[in-house]
Amino acid sequence: MKLAIMQPTFIPWIGYFDLIDYVDEFVFLDTVQLARRSWQVRNKLKIEDKEYMFSLPIKKDKHRNEAILKDIKLSFENYDFILKFKQLLLHSYKKAKYFDELSENIFNILSFKTDYLCEYNINFIQEVSKLLNIKTKFIKASNLKDISGLKGDLILNICLNRSCDEYISASGSKEYLDKYLDKFQQENIEIVYQCYDHPMYKQIGDNFISYLGILDLLFNEGLENTKNIILKGRNFANT
Repeated sequence: MKLAIMQPTFIPWIGYFDLIDYVDEFVFLDTVQLARRSWQVRNKLKIEDKEYMFSLPIKKDKHRNEAILKDIKLSFENYDFILKFKQLLLHSYKKAKYFDELSENIFNILSFKTDYLCEYNINFIQEVSKLLNIKTKFIKASNLKDISGLKGDLILNICLNRSCDEYISASGSKEYLDKYLDKFQQENIEIVYQCYDHPMYKQIGDNFISYLGILDLLFNEGLENTKNIILKGRNFANT
């Protein structure tokens, strides 16, 4: 059984969805602290042929630095970020080939009502996965019992809880996971790394920009092509 564990990010890039599609179970790691300037609260779009970062407003709290992800609240105090995001997408992607076909569905997903950051991101990821016909089982770490530890120990304990044979990790985690390699081997769990090769695709504008949120690919290439393009970049290795 292949398992991946990731924090629920905001409009994730296409490699995130390839990882979901590759595994049998995908655990949303919502029991850790929110890192500053993290992908949980921001991601990139293409606007006027340039990379643009859109961020979600987070409710200010004196205990925010100690709060875990699942308890972080979105802020609606200064402006309606959902409306702002929709207006930005309309302005930037209305000329994209599949915008008219997909905008209503995507905007309905973006209109999901919740006060919590994780719930908003998780809903987006699950709904887009449905559109892409991804059948992977989703689980929240906060719903698992007796899970404890930090970094590699936490990951290992989740793997043991789910009885997986392979833990599929983003390549960026290799540096710290190598320190726990013996522990994983003792439990007969193989660590495999995602080494995603970002594919090119049709994009409005003159310059191709990679590593954008998945909405860019959806609006430019449509549902049918999006899944195939995502799979083109698939690359997993045991090193």
